[in-house]
Amino acid sequence: MSENSQFTFNRPYKPFGFNVQVPERTIQQAGDTLANIVKAPADPLFSFLEENEGVFNGDVAFEINRITAQNFTIGSAMRMEDEKSNGRPPHLDMHF
Repeated sequence: MSENSQFTFNRPYKPFGFNVQVPERTIQQAGDTLANIVKAPADPLFSFLEENEGVFNGDVAFEINRITAQNFTIGSAMRMEDEKSNGRPPHLDMHF
């Protein structure tokens, strides 16, 4: 080989390295992909927390307690009215 390393086998010398130009869109897509890879594990967690926010801030427990109290009140009133109209329920003593 000659001492001139700028020429090899009839091809012009083009050093490989930082002179390769990457399209701007490819760089943007690579950045978006990396951002999505970083955020991907947390997205299902945050969407779950957002969908079930009522459970975690106590709204659901409040509603359950309210409905339970309402159910007890209505059931108690209905049992009292049933006892007024039909008398006390029969009581069978199974002990002889």
